[in-house]
Amino acid sequence: MSEIDDSDSEARYDRLIERAATILADNHTGLFTKPSAGQYPHQWNWDSAFIAVGLGHIDRRRAFDELRTLLRAQWANGMVPHILYPHGASNYFPTPEFWQTRGAPGGPPIETSGFTQPPLVASAVRRLYERADDEEAAAFAREVYPSLLAWHRWLHGARDPDGTGLIAIIHPWESGTDNSTRFAAPLERLGEVAAPPYSRQDQHFVKPGERPEAGDYDRFMYLIGRYRAQRWDDETVYREAPFLVQDVLFNSLVYRDERDLRVLAERLGEPVAEIDGWLAAAASAFDRRLWHESAGLYYDWDVRAGRAIEESTCAALMPLYAGVADADKAGRLVRHQLLDPGRYAPGEGSRYFLPSVSKSSPYFEPRRYWRGPIWLNINWLLISGLREYGYLEEAAAIRRDTIELVERSGFVEYYDPRDGSPCGAAGFSWSAALLIDLLMEKN
Repeated sequence: MSEIDDSDSEARYDRLIERAATILADNHTGLFTKPSAGQYPHQWNWDSAFIAVGLGHIDRRRAFDELRTLLRAQWANGMVPHILYPHGASNYFPTPEFWQTRGAPGGPPIETSGFTQPPLVASAVRRLYERADDEEAAAFAREVYPSLLAWHRWLHGARDPDGTGLIAIIHPWESGTDNSTRFAAPLERLGEVAAPPYSRQDQHFVKPGERPEAGDYDRFMYLIGRYRAQRWDDETVYREAPFLVQDVLFNSLVYRDERDLRVLAERLGEPVAEIDGWLAAAASAFDRRLWHESAGLYYDWDVRAGRAIEESTCAALMPLYAGVADADKAGRLVRHQLLDPGRYAPGEGSRYFLPSVSKSSPYFEPRRYWRGPIWLNINWLLISGLREYGYLEEAAAIRRDTIELVERSGFVEYYDPRDGSPCGAAGFSWSAALLIDLLMEKN
């Protein structure tokens, strides 16, 4: 079951798994698993993929239903939205009404947000399929495969209409790393904005110092206001979006999801030529546009400014998860970034892997949302990537830190890298689900 060396570890890990399973049960709504009580009462796209990975170990049918519920909200154009409101509005903001997606071209069958999040569902489905490899798992994979393929077709058609090989995001929230420091420059370039009237609710459950700042939030709402005025029309939104970024993290997750989509296609007897074309174009573009030889880093590309965003965050390491970096680039990322105590490694102001922003950044804030804290999903992604490249000791060190963080501070949304103290929402579902996976996996 667990990776264990002795009976004490086994008992310790079993207790953690029980606690994690309780959180996932408590956050289950009957249709889906909300990220946390209070702060996040609806369904989030990449959260559900992470949650399904953990649920697959303890309740496979619930894992299937988690993803089914998500995909039932797929728009007619193929887009899978980043927030779903299956039970309607709550005290969470933005409300369904704020998005104004009703009546949008190809609009949603239920109330949703107007844009997407990083695609991880094909990767989750592959894990669920290969973990069981039985008729029920195969039937589920075949059931959802057309939706997954349609989502990726939408990504390439709507967000890379020029065929660069890279997907552009239209809002920082699409990256999943909402207020990351790498978006500071593109957001600041918007200048003073006239946001539609709104009232944020996120600071009722989490300390203001751990949430995005007011100026960032104004710009987030301004962008939503522009896109909803365009009725969420793909062509218009892409052409006129003032924020358009080819994000390393988003594209890394697209690439890995398409690798896994290709495996599913082969297992199901589906054609793979289209997917192969996407993968080949992306691999070339990662090298040509996102890799910066002098820095030894992958940087986001600001499409509107026509230049790289030279800010080092956890996103720069995600090509390791994607498997898109060659051996030399991977080695440089590990040696000169991951293992540098002045950047990401423990020491020089931090105790644990992996700060979400390099400690060398002038923007680094160890407790503010995506501006420095540790996130378990990023650790989990990086562990997977390091193992694939053969960096087993480094993967084991991050795994140990991840377990210690949970034992120290519980299943919270994010953690202060200086001392591991808890930040954000408590009882956080993907922290619980991914810890289950780390403890029950076979590698």
